Amino acid sequence: MRNEFNIGMEPIQKLEKNKFVLRVNKAIYCKEAILAAAYKFGNFFYFNIDSIDLDNYGVFFVSKIENDENRVNALINEFCNELIDQQIRFNLDKSNSSIKALIIKKAFFPFQENE
Repeated sequence: MRNEFNIGMEPIQKLEKNKFVLRVNKAIYCKEAILAAAYKFGNFFYFNIDSIDLDNYGVFFVSKIENDENRVNALINEFCNELIDQQIRFNLDKSNSSIKALIIKKAFFPFQENE
């Protein structure tokens, strides 16, 4: 097991100055949603995303903002909300993919025979 950072029950843990880790449950969040959320926060953090054990990803944050721990904590919490948003988008896209394919087919090939 690669749980080197003593990540307990708290999902967000400060590792050292301007370095944090967020434990993300693999059963709830996919890596695509994590990457999409990280992309949106690239102006504020450097990211490293890795599997920390069988059940969790570790999203490692290094803040680009110095000397404002309150702002950094607020941004990490906003990241958590963005992660939820991105996972919902991913789930909706996955569940509506057949409808989306049908709409695209009808839009681009309106006179094609039905299959």
